Parts: sequence; structure tokens; C-alpha cells
Amino acid sequence: MVDEQSVADFFKAIGHPTRISILKTIYNKNLCVNDISGELNLNQPNTSQHLSILKEKRILKKTKMGNEVCYKIRDDAIMNLIDKAEKIIGTIDQE
Repeated sequence: MVDEQSVADFFKAIGHPTRISILKTIYNKNLCVNDISGELNLNQPNTSQHLSILKEKRILKKTKMGNEVCYKIRDDAIMNLIDKAEKIIGTIDQE
């Protein structure tokens, strides 16, 4: 059984607009830091900092491709959770 603090830490890790954008950008892709930075118009150090937080909470897996570090979402359920949250928010906004 997972404790409440671990769940709170998970939501804290994905609970930043930039990190949600990163997750949406790399969904079903294996992208390197520079590719992610370019797609989101972020500087590389900022992108790396956000990626580090997601990796630390085991939301992303990291692979080396030559000199570059690339990232992929560890479990598709993470995107299902974000999609579900967007649907819930959309429903609440319509009330």
C-alpha cells in the first residue's frame, strides 16, 4: 500500500503547468532535452530542472542517445490521469 505522502509528492511533481506541458509533449515519444526545449520554447536549463523533478519521482525514464539525454513517460496511466483531470475540470466549469 502506498502512503499518503507518496501520493501527495506524486501530484506535487506533476502539479506545475510546465511539467504538464512537458508530459503532453513527450507522450508516446522519446524526446531529448533540446527537442523538448525547442517544442515548448523553454531554455535548456529550465527544461532540465523540470525533467529532473519528474525523473526523481519515477514519472519519466531517462535514456542516453549519444551525447544527449532523452526522456519517456514511464507509464501511460499518468497521461490517463491528466486527461481525466482535464475532463473533470471541464465538467466543473460547465456547472
